[in-house]
Amino acid sequence: MAHRDKLDALLPFVPYRYRPDRKAPYIRPWMVPQALWGFNLRAFLAPEDWNRIRKDAYARSGSRCRVCGGRGPQWPVEADEGWAYDDERRIQTLKGVISLCPDCHGVRHWGKTMTEGRQDAALAWMAEVNGWNHTEAARCGEQAMKQWHTRSRHTDWQCDISWAIRTYSVVPIRDGETLARELNRKFVRQAQTRVGVRAGHITHIEHLFGER
Repeated sequence: MAHRDKLDALLPFVPYRYRPDRKAPYIRPWMVPQALWGFNLRAFLAPEDWNRIRKDAYARSGSRCRVCGGRGPQWPVEADEGWAYDDERRIQTLKGVISLCPDCHGVRHWGKTMTEGRQDAALAWMAEVNGWNHTEAARCGEQAMKQWHTRSRHTDWQCDISWAIRTYSVVPIRDGETLARELNRKFVRQAQTRVGVRAGHITHIEHLFGER
C-alpha cells in the first residue's frame, strides 16, 4: 500500500504488469534479426564489464523480473538487452538492460524458444501475463515471426552499443566484432540443427533457413 502522492516515486520499482501507466502487452517477442545473432554486450565487452552491467540490472529490480515480478526456480533472473530497430538504415540500437525471469525471457527470445520446442509453454505464459486468450498470444507470436523473417532477409545490419559506453564508461574490446561474427555462425548452426531434428509443422524459421 502506498499513498497516492508517493506513487510516482515507487513506479520505477513496480513490475510492468502492475503499473497503472502501462498497458498490455507487458511482454512480447522481440527477436534479433539472424544477421545479428551473437552481436551483444557479452561479445563486445570484457567479462568484468558485462558482469557489472547485468548485476546492476539485477540489483535495480531486487533480483525480480521487471515484467511480472517473479523469479525462476533455478536462478532468479536473467539479463535481457533491449534493442530498437531502424528498418530503413538497418541499425540495431541498445536501449538498456533489464532483468527478466526465465519464463518472460523465453517469450522475448521467441525464435530460440521455438527451435527448442518450448513455444506452447511460452505462449501460455505470454497469455497469462498480458491477460490474453490463447488466440491473441498466438497472433502476437506470429506477427513477431513475420517481422523477424522480413528483417532477417537483410545481412547488412549494424549494432550500436553506445548506451552501454555512455552509461557505464566501458570500452569495447578490440576483437569484439570478430567474436560476434563467430558467435553468429555458431548460433545459426545450432538453430539449423535444432530445426533439422524437429518433425511436424513448418515455421518461418524453417522457411528462412531453406532459402539460404
